[in-house]
Amino acid sequence: MSPARTGELLRSRLVRARGVPTVATDEVLARTTGILYLTCGLLVLAATLRSQSWSGANIDGIRIIALVAALLGPVVVYAGHRLPRPLYHVLVAIGTAIVTLLVLFGNGGEASVALAVPYIYVIIDASFFFGGLGMAFHVALVMVASTVAMTAVGLPLADLLMVQGFFLVVSVIIAWLARIADLAEHDSLTGLVNRRGFDRRLDQELARPRRERGELALVLLDVDDFKTLNDNLGKRAGDQVLASCAGTWDRVLLGHQTLSRYGGDEFAVLLPGSSLGKAADIADRLRALAPDGVGMSAGVAAWTAGDTPSILFGRAEVALYDAKSAGRGQTVVYGDPTRGASELEAAVAADELLLHFQPVIRLRDNAVVSAEALVRWNHPQRGLVPPNDFIPQAERTGAIHALGRWTLAQACAAAVASSDRRGIGVNVSVPELRGSGYVDQVHQVLSITGLSPERLVLEVTEALFDEDDPQVVRTLQGLRALGVRVAIDDFGTGYSSLRWLEQFPVDTVKIDRSFVAAIDPDRGRQPVLSAIIAISRSLGMTTVAEGVETPEQAIILRELGCDYAQGYLFGRPVPLEQLPRESTAPVG
Repeated sequence: MSPARTGELLRSRLVRARGVPTVATDEVLARTTGILYLTCGLLVLAATLRSQSWSGANIDGIRIIALVAALLGPVVVYAGHRLPRPLYHVLVAIGTAIVTLLVLFGNGGEASVALAVPYIYVIIDASFFFGGLGMAFHVALVMVASTVAMTAVGLPLADLLMVQGFFLVVSVIIAWLARIADLAEHDSLTGLVNRRGFDRRLDQELARPRRERGELALVLLDVDDFKTLNDNLGKRAGDQVLASCAGTWDRVLLGHQTLSRYGGDEFAVLLPGSSLGKAADIADRLRALAPDGVGMSAGVAAWTAGDTPSILFGRAEVALYDAKSAGRGQTVVYGDPTRGASELEAAVAADELLLHFQPVIRLRDNAVVSAEALVRWNHPQRGLVPPNDFIPQAERTGAIHALGRWTLAQACAAAVASSDRRGIGVNVSVPELRGSGYVDQVHQVLSITGLSPERLVLEVTEALFDEDDPQVVRTLQGLRALGVRVAIDDFGTGYSSLRWLEQFPVDTVKIDRSFVAAIDPDRGRQPVLSAIIAISRSLGMTTVAEGVETPEQAIILRELGCDYAQGYLFGRPVPLEQLPRESTAPVG
């Protein structure tokens, strides 16, 4: 290893030693801080209840503080991992203040020494979970606070020195153990996280509740012909290539993204919050930053519901193998070999998409009461691409999230800009409903555009009936709480519709076009359609018939009691400004 690289590695280790240990997870920090508050609060309450007086102090105020601390403890244990890490400096400092009050309340003697024990929790938090400067600050704060408190209650100097020495020894041991554990999870050549550390981070990420996890992607990168490079130029040259890749890539990745030397010439990158298309773009960028003359292959995979770490890793390995087999020097995406996700996400950013709107009419008077927004892709080479050609792939690859955000924002903005107050229907996919932030996303769009919630109808496919996911139901309930209406699209094509219909928060049933196409005017009775309309009405839901193409179909639907209809009989999808106010279709 060159002297320059040795110096760089030593500097990186020094920076890491000063930084937060990798074993210092948000979850463990939350638990220890919560226990600090709970323990201190309960001890203060117990001490105040046993004592009759505390001269010069407001004992009622101290009891209130202690009660608040005790109640806050379980809250921090349960939800503290969601807090920004800098806020813990404030929480730990407050904990120090509470322990100091506890020592003062001991009124000297052995009681004050015993009641100083909770300072240990502060020492643990400071030494184990903060960087070098943060640790030094909190340990110094504990030393000063404990000295002032113990001196104020008249403890002998020997007791004070004993307690202070104990605090210092504990802080050094905890900090040393944390850094030793940290080194065990880092690669000695590159300074990156090794296989052990990466696997732990991946396990930790997938252990998060699904509502907090969001999108997650994994990239595996492998140096092409690395064995040949080692054989021809020597192991030192190979090490320099790996170290160069590590140093360059580590500088361009964001703080929440984990880069690892997973083994040999293979690197792994964990990308929380990245879609499949974005992850593929990141893989391309990393490959382009490899040293001159060094080829790289990459495999990309995205987490889907139910994946274990081994399944996710297996997908990325399959993609990497395909990249190697296809000639090396390329990125292959599992489940998206043509890189459609990247292309579609780029199309959203380049404003290549547009919306057309198909009218929904009220059957009793032919009035156009709303419109369904349908996305089109104005492709530079292929021209106007219909949704069926790219939406299924978007749902498979995760690009549906970027597409859905764009469609919702554009449709709501177009509805506000129109001169009437008709409703607007927007399709939403099941993957979007799985996200805990979807309700907030809709609320934000409504606030920005100024669209009244009751004008928005979110249409979900009947595939959600197959979802055994309580988050989907919570999302639908949250949407209705906003005032947004929910419609089931393509109703009747599944097998569990009637069993689940009552359990989902739904306002409108959109009857699949296959039932409309099967209408036979000569047969008279339409038992299936009649049953769907009757059941929907009994549940307080309105009905919309899709795919209406003939006046005879519209007449029969109206006679059956269907509320609304849409289809080519009433109008094809057009720009919103071309949408008629009333249908001119001959419906008798």
